[in-house]
Amino acid sequence: MEKLREVIRDDWSAVLVDDSVKASVEISGILSGLVAGCDKEGMVFSSRRFFLFRKLKKLWEISDWGRFGQTLNLIIPAGRKGRVSLRLDDETVLKGISYYGDLQRFETFSWHWLRGLFGSCGTLSLPRTGYYMAFRVSESSRWDPSGKLERVLSSKGISFRRRQRRYYSEFVLRDQSSIVVMLSNMLMFKASLLLEEKALLRSIKERANKIVNCDASNIRKSLESAQRQVELARMLLARGDVLRLPDKLRELVYARLENPSATLNELGQALSRPVSKSTVKYRWGKIELLTRMSLKIEKGG
Repeated sequence: MEKLREVIRDDWSAVLVDDSVKASVEISGILSGLVAGCDKEGMVFSSRRFFLFRKLKKLWEISDWGRFGQTLNLIIPAGRKGRVSLRLDDETVLKGISYYGDLQRFETFSWHWLRGLFGSCGTLSLPRTGYYMAFRVSESSRWDPSGKLERVLSSKGISFRRRQRRYYSEFVLRDQSSIVVMLSNMLMFKASLLLEEKALLRSIKERANKIVNCDASNIRKSLESAQRQVELARMLLARGDVLRLPDKLRELVYARLENPSATLNELGQALSRPVSKSTVKYRWGKIELLTRMSLKIEKGG
């Protein structure tokens, strides 16, 4: 099975739009989630996610961001090790994010904004228990992506938990159905199917473990019960009390001594006239009752 991280990366990168507005809104989401700084030439956005900038370049060619007279200026580190940087002038960023990041104006395209944001600051993993999807949004951004994300998730009925860190806000989704809804609406269908497949396999494994544990528990209880019955049978034999028992009960005592680890069902089948598990259980109850009464009489005497 493919690694989830690789599927997420490839699935996100493969989703392309043929509409300039959708592409522009997604670019706004991408830039909103990137770490941003400033220098003399403008704003610098950076990330270690090389795949992010490959897609950003394709989206830029389709989008309306070019209307602002800005071309992509990528700074790629030697050997492609480290952070890739993107420099944009302040005016382009302010116009682009302010306009295309206005999710009231572009409410119908909010999933495209979410997809862009997920590509730049989102993550998805499967810990040992449960599911984990998160957006880590920088608090230093002037465009309030945290507030936008909170409003968008709430409006779509997506359950999440917001945690405040030192330099960023973390939005965490742990509900599998909510994560699947997110992936599907971001058009990341392969990732969504893989998550559901892994969830199914995990469910099957958990059920199998429960069955094994239950079987082991039942076997342990059966052996403990058999051991108690063997001890009782030996005591009755040593005291000679076994001879005073009715024929059916006496036969059961001898059968237990001959089959010390047998289950009640197996013990019932070992009798001259086979009986059910419930009958064996009933007869042992009578043996235990008669034994307690006999011991009580002796103590009283």
